[in-house]
Amino acid sequence: QRQRLPLPTYPFERQRYWIDAKSPLPSSTDNSVTLETKQNIADWFYIPSWKRSLLPQSCRKSADEKWLLFIDECGLGCELANRLKKQGKNVTTVKVGEKFTKLSEGIYTINPYNYEDYDTLLTELIALNETPQNIAYLWSISSLDTPKLGDFLEFKSLLFLIQTLDKQKITERLQIWVVSNQIQEVNGNETLDPEKATVLGLCKVIPQEYPNIICRNIDFVLKDSRDFNSNILDQLLSEFSALSSDTVVAYRHNYRWVQVFEPVHLSAVEENTPLRKHGVYLFPGGLDSFGVVIAKYLAKTLQAKLIFIDDSTFPEKDEYLQWLETHTQEDEVSGKISKLQALEELGAKVLVVRADPTNSEQMYHSLSPENIGQIHGVIYSTGITRENVFCSIPEIGKTDLEQLLDAQLRKYVVLEQVLQNRKLDFCIIFSSLSSILGGFGLGLYSGINQLTDSFTQRHNQTNSFPWISINWDKLQLNAIQEQKTLGQTSGVELAITETESVEVFKRVFSIGEGTQVVVSTIDLKARWEHTFKLDLDPKSFNQGVCSSRYSRPNLSNSYIAPTNELEKQITEIWQEVLGIAQVGIYDNFYELGGDSLIATQLVSRLRAKFPVELPLRELLLQAMIPIKQAEMIEQLLMEKIEELSEEEVEILLANQGGVD
Repeated sequence: QRQRLPLPTYPFERQRYWIDAKSPLPSSTDNSVTLETKQNIADWFYIPSWKRSLLPQSCRKSADEKWLLFIDECGLGCELANRLKKQGKNVTTVKVGEKFTKLSEGIYTINPYNYEDYDTLLTELIALNETPQNIAYLWSISSLDTPKLGDFLEFKSLLFLIQTLDKQKITERLQIWVVSNQIQEVNGNETLDPEKATVLGLCKVIPQEYPNIICRNIDFVLKDSRDFNSNILDQLLSEFSALSSDTVVAYRHNYRWVQVFEPVHLSAVEENTPLRKHGVYLFPGGLDSFGVVIAKYLAKTLQAKLIFIDDSTFPEKDEYLQWLETHTQEDEVSGKISKLQALEELGAKVLVVRADPTNSEQMYHSLSPENIGQIHGVIYSTGITRENVFCSIPEIGKTDLEQLLDAQLRKYVVLEQVLQNRKLDFCIIFSSLSSILGGFGLGLYSGINQLTDSFTQRHNQTNSFPWISINWDKLQLNAIQEQKTLGQTSGVELAITETESVEVFKRVFSIGEGTQVVVSTIDLKARWEHTFKLDLDPKSFNQGVCSSRYSRPNLSNSYIAPTNELEKQITEIWQEVLGIAQVGIYDNFYELGGDSLIATQLVSRLRAKFPVELPLRELLLQAMIPIKQAEMIEQLLMEKIEELSEEEVEILLANQGGVD
């Protein structure tokens, strides 16, 4: 069992500070749950499931609501638009086309892969005073007889939409419904599409980065373009008008289902595991992945033979010494070589297979039985860490999507093909809790892990040998400063250590084949509600401003008042979101009681106030005191001013209230 440690998010000598509780929301249960770390590892495990749920009571909405519908190719969106218009709603529709075109009043086409088209569309709607209050995104609806758009269109399109809303500084309350099919596995009979499922990761992160946006997913079964009926339309319209805090909903026939996570108790087990003495274990994710931690355990306790996949440029064994002598310890390849040598010192036989994991021909040849013999088990970790892809939604670029999402999907497809006829004891795929809880700055990371979950689910539906997937909580394997700092923004949980991760790995085998296992050091139900419970009353929405103010706590530094207008504006925003009467320009956000939810509100307010793109990573790592933020914003404003005309500069400064 783990030892209790002081949490970095709350450094004040066990005093209660400041954030008043919101009024309770509609909930299926009134049982009290708390965000406390569970001391017993046996209580960290959960199995995803679904339960029948009734739609909460409906609420009245104004008849002239402004709706924006992204119309699918199956006809569902067109029928939905007609029904909304009959209810008196103001409806604008957007269809897939070659370029931005206004076909007629309230009807547009855009190229879904062209970011500029989204910007043109929103600019037009704002100019016409048609800024949407509700968006129904139906481009995640497709059927088996209508061609799928492909290339992660669902993720990219929703990303471009949110990036455009951010650019246009739309901060009013907005509700987005992502309507989908082939995404959620409820009864096991669905035809899943892992590529489409990545949009779920973005859905969960959007409201975490934009407190004014509520984003929900509603999933249906739709096999062909004639499969939908008035019942589906009725179900959708009921969801649109309901006062519901359910962020993930699935309809199967006439029944409404919501996702839940059932706790399971997994005690320590030493016997009856599929792990073998001198077994052969493949790590397709390579030497820079979390799998190396498990490899250490297998080397030390089982003297296993370990096979790692790396690219063709990785040096041969007789070149290791020369490489280490001619490169620094910080060099990536040097780090891998050191890991290999450490594994061999523990008693393992280590083989590095040089192949491109996205190339099926190379992988087939390199991993053929003739070349490497029997494989007893596979342990796959992507090697993609939350720290490496930590960035806000506006910072996610096209290159990131192509290099990460596209490449990762190809790796899974090739791995599935290569292992097709292998007789394995087990295959374990490592995923992350971020696919379930999202995370501030983790839009891309959450999407990647959603791809992992969905691909594994589809594999287990269509193959006789099932894979096990593990959604890991945050891991603290190397206590580098960046991980510590980023960790402060992710809530109150404690990360899992190397020793604990090995214990989790061993216990997962007792749960059965073909299972998705979620690992959370804190009660998962409590975390879910803490993360996703929504304030559904539009009248109460005020950008997360605290109505009451508390005294500044005793910090290690003295209070220093703002010295100019820019510093004053920034400290006023801090005071509003933290609920503190007085914030000095050298005060630290985390020492003032800031956490991930408050950081979300803070960044949102700063972005709304200042017309510059604030880099999230630098903001959270280097500038979580007001004076640093003032320096960063001033530099960005100066760079922007250099690109503007004198007239545009006057308008900019006037809008900023004379920032100096």
